[in-house]
Amino acid sequence: MHKYKMPVIFKMFAIIFVLWTTASAVLALDMHIAVLVSHEESPYKDVLAGFQNYLTEHKIPAICDIYILESNIVQMSQAFQEIKKNKTRLIFAVGTTPTVGALKMFVDVPVVATLILDGNIIKHARNATGVILDFPVETQFYWLKSLLPETKTIGVLYNPVENEEKIQFAEAIARKMGLNFNPVAVYTPKDIPNALKVLATNADILWGINDTLVFNPLTAKQILLFSFRNQIPFCGPSSTWAKAGALCSLEYDYHDIGAQCGEKAIEIIRGAKVTSVPLSFPRKFLYTLNLRTARHMKITFQEKHIRTAHQVFDE
Repeated sequence: MHKYKMPVIFKMFAIIFVLWTTASAVLALDMHIAVLVSHEESPYKDVLAGFQNYLTEHKIPAICDIYILESNIVQMSQAFQEIKKNKTRLIFAVGTTPTVGALKMFVDVPVVATLILDGNIIKHARNATGVILDFPVETQFYWLKSLLPETKTIGVLYNPVENEEKIQFAEAIARKMGLNFNPVAVYTPKDIPNALKVLATNADILWGINDTLVFNPLTAKQILLFSFRNQIPFCGPSSTWAKAGALCSLEYDYHDIGAQCGEKAIEIIRGAKVTSVPLSFPRKFLYTLNLRTARHMKITFQEKHIRTAHQVFDE
């Protein structure tokens, strides 16, 4: 009797169908995602909302086990025990403390992390990826040039322990853009007054970066006074600085950062290796302007910059 042979094209469709139905069956099962959050207030809540909304929109049937840690070691230990018990498929860590804790405890569970300033925390972990809380230097410099076209020299104070690599990279970017770059190293808070004096005649703008030694609540007054007295605009690292008197600041869209992390989580859930899901920066940025400071420094912004600002302080 003649034996029927299935055409190759039908075999291919059959294989694809089996793979598709198998993957669908896997995703149809509710899976546990552990969400470790440092604090309960914004922006942590905004990031979490963006993450959950993204999973819902893409119909990912996941149970999000949410743990608000508040730097509580006991709570973290209990959370880790439950994660092991629930056979968690993925960990979403929001904040430095839960990220460091999760990476120490779990080497086989994928970790998607954000609201961390130091990418080195997860760069060398084979089970981790995420969104670093910073903007590419190129993005920041192009934005500064757009906002303040007359800028020729960018000055910055930095702690080499935290930011030596970033400053070297920024220097190369500035050179490529035809800008002068004047970095001044600060090793202790006591160095800041003299470092500012160096910049008084050698900077068109003072660039504020994520640097816990240089830019913090204890140093804010002297940096803002320097900016006002020397008529050197200060671009602060957050809207808090802009509200206090910095000329401007770049902002994060925290809800979208959560959505970005949701994208990475879905890729991993659907089978991608964590090492193939790259670490990234926020894809959207917002900015804040202080018009009172602008008037004091006789700076006029283009109308489009005022119109599209996330926040404008004018009091």
